[in-house]
Amino acid sequence: MNRLEGPFDAVLHLQDRQVVDVDGLLVCKVDDVELTENADHSLAVTGLLVGAPVLLPRFSGHLGRSLLRLWHRLGVEDADRDQPWRIDLRQVRELQSCVRLSVPREGLLVRADEPAEGHTRPMDRLLGMDVRRDGTSLGRVTDVRLEPRRTGRTTKLACTHLVVGRGRPGTMLGYDRQPQMGPVLLGRCIRWMHRHTGQVALSAVDIDWQGGTITCQGELESLTASG
Repeated sequence: MNRLEGPFDAVLHLQDRQVVDVDGLLVCKVDDVELTENADHSLAVTGLLVGAPVLLPRFSGHLGRSLLRLWHRLGVEDADRDQPWRIDLRQVRELQSCVRLSVPREGLLVRADEPAEGHTRPMDRLLGMDVRRDGTSLGRVTDVRLEPRRTGRTTKLACTHLVVGRGRPGTMLGYDRQPQMGPVLLGRCIRWMHRHTGQVALSAVDIDWQGGTITCQGELESLTASG
């Protein structure tokens, strides 16, 4: 099944997937995805990010910061060392158990630079943000729901919802949004632990990137199945 044909979740279905080129040769692993904020504050995935600059910050707290500082010190002579490698989303053909590209791997990876329009950030900046309504925390962002939208021959991935919860066990495996996952007893127990997990439309939130918080207008919606 090609997930680019319907809605899916970025962390659950895209992050950490192997990337293979048009000839079936291994290219890399998806360490993060590039989010571009448009003028209307909507978000879309515009690329895949690879390398230590985006992988190490995913180790939360002091460990991630320490590893990233060590990475920089090991190559201070490289001016672009703190920039991840990037694959443009337009070169992605299919998303199944791996990411399949439409081009060969030679010369494929380029350093990520700020685009001429919009602002880009790794998705990890958004994950873990506290979502609040009227001063009360509803949980933290655990995933980002994406919806493929075709423009001619180009497929864009628009961010439509944020998955908001408490990050309890099973989230990374999709137990909180996949009712058919088993064993049955284990699935029921984990879904009970995630009974407060929900989703909120991106159009109903205000993201404070500097402060690391999100203000939500309205209640969380019930979390629907993905992919």
